[in-house]
Amino acid sequence: MNPSLILKAIPAINKGSFSIDEFAAAAGVGKNMAADLIRFLARNEIGEVGSNRIEFGLSDKMRASMLAMRIGADTEDVSQLLDWKDFEVLAASVLCENGYVTHHGFRLKRPRMEIDVAGIKDSMALLIDCKHWKRGSPSALERFASMQVQRTEAFLAVNNELKYGIPIILTLHSVSTMFANNVAVVPIIKFRSFLNEMSGYLDDIKVVRA
Repeated sequence: MNPSLILKAIPAINKGSFSIDEFAAAAGVGKNMAADLIRFLARNEIGEVGSNRIEFGLSDKMRASMLAMRIGADTEDVSQLLDWKDFEVLAASVLCENGYVTHHGFRLKRPRMEIDVAGIKDSMALLIDCKHWKRGSPSALERFASMQVQRTEAFLAVNNELKYGIPIILTLHSVSTMFANNVAVVPIIKFRSFLNEMSGYLDDIKVVRA
């Protein structure tokens, strides 16, 4: 499948059920091409196909964006089709799949700050900062990392049952997991594998203890 066609499909992917004609109109393609796109998306576990209809879930737009990047779409082109909510929904979805209880937009009053996504399992919390940004300088990345450590400390302070927290920055643009002030900066397309392999990163990543 040509990645440019997946880019056309991304704006048409919204939660709900759509006919092929409705999907074709939203994507700006012909009905036959829309049917091909729907089949391709479904084969990649994006949407559920029924009788001449497709139903999308909350995280399907972000999943289609990741698929587009995997088959060669330009990251900048993909990023223009997304907003911060898409990142949060997918991050929470992946955490849920891995057994975490998730919280969106967790607000703290003192100090006043907001955590994009928190995932809790047993006595551990992962605190996710979803960055929908263009490539930043190392100094900017270090600043964001320090801010995420502060959010993690504040989150633990009001959740006494937790023993430790791990601050993470989730981004679209990096191609491999890297570290800023020992905070893991994880590309969205590698978030699942990062969670599965996280024990192997524990010597490198920042762990905040309660």
